[in-house]
Amino acid sequence: MENKVDVVIGGEIITLKSGEQADYLQRIARYTDKKIQDIKSKSVTAAIDDHVCSLLIALNIADDYHKALDKHQKLDAAHKELVEERDKLKEELGKTKKELDEFVKSFDAKNAPEAENILTLSPAAPPQKQQLRKAR
Repeated sequence: MENKVDVVIGGEIITLKSGEQADYLQRIARYTDKKIQDIKSKSVTAAIDDHVCSLLIALNIADDYHKALDKHQKLDAAHKELVEERDKLKEELGKTKKELDEFVKSFDAKNAPEAENILTLSPAAPPQKQQLRKAR
């Protein structure tokens, strides 16, 4: 579905047609308009040529894009490293659990004869109450 949205960029009303949502189109229009205002406010001449302004805006947006792309690539690489580390730790945990299970089985097998020889003490029976006869 194609959306038509009127936006203001550089003081001009422009109708954008896109399959994107209207709020997204408004957001990128505001972003572009802010870039125009930033370029014009930093210009040393009172009136900057529209062509030069367009080139500077394009460079500025390309700079933002590439910085975001670099950040994304670094985060993606860090994420991959963390996934690899997690997988190695899972594998190590599995091996350690297996070793522990084998140790417990081995320990039980070695100590089973001794365990049978251990006497278990039952708790002492509570003392019985003796009834005292009253002397009459």
